Amino acid sequence: MEIKEYTISDLESLEIFKSAVWPVADMEHYGDKMPDFYKKEITYLAKEGDTILGYVTIIIDSGIAQIEPLMVAVDTQGQGIGTKLISYIEQELKKMNVHKVWLETGATWKSCPFYIKNGYTERCILPNHIANQDFILFDKML
Repeated sequence: MEIKEYTISDLESLEIFKSAVWPVADMEHYGDKMPDFYKKEITYLAKEGDTILGYVTIIIDSGIAQIEPLMVAVDTQGQGIGTKLISYIEQELKKMNVHKVWLETGATWKSCPFYIKNGYTERCILPNHIANQDFILFDKML
């Protein structure tokens, strides 16, 4: 056996391999409750006139959505813009049959109380994660 990095010359044989193994794995894992496998990225803006006050990007994958990221202009923080953004995307996600939203944020960042206030649950600490900082994984069922 040889292990090597994928190259473009492997494309056809890899696609054939995938088409043979994925249906078996999916049936084993999901049975007749197969998720709708698709991936979509959407960005929503909070604007006042032509001025962007904040934005949130969500990545939807197989019925769950990741917030990546949610940002509000420094001079408008604390005015409810982040809460309006998150409330809006949650309503939009429900329309898309998304059942859960999740995110990671720095354990010492001021975003942690924001997500807790908006109904997100701390699921675990990710020690020594991005840039050697501890992060927290949050989620919320919709």
